[in-house]
Amino acid sequence: MTKDTLLLALEAERLKTSGETSTVPEERDATFIVGGPGEMIQIAKVVRIEARDSVLCLETAKGERFWFTYDLVLGLQLRSAKSAKEQGAGFAK
Repeated sequence: MTKDTLLLALEAERLKTSGETSTVPEERDATFIVGGPGEMIQIAKVVRIEARDSVLCLETAKGERFWFTYDLVLGLQLRSAKSAKEQGAGFAK
């Protein structure tokens, strides 16, 4: 993903943005999919996104900070926090 693509997605989702920083509101749940050849990870519960010139910083609800180059960002999922809680851990009911 390029920085421009990410910024377009954040704008389309109407996230609050100030300068290089976007904030995910409490009623939304953001997950980034990042990785390189042969490996992918999900960064869940992202609450703050810093789109700097050549790197992206993701901060989670736990205060963890992850730094990536834009070429490692494969996707972004935004949904309501309510639907994320209802889905559970992947076990059928």
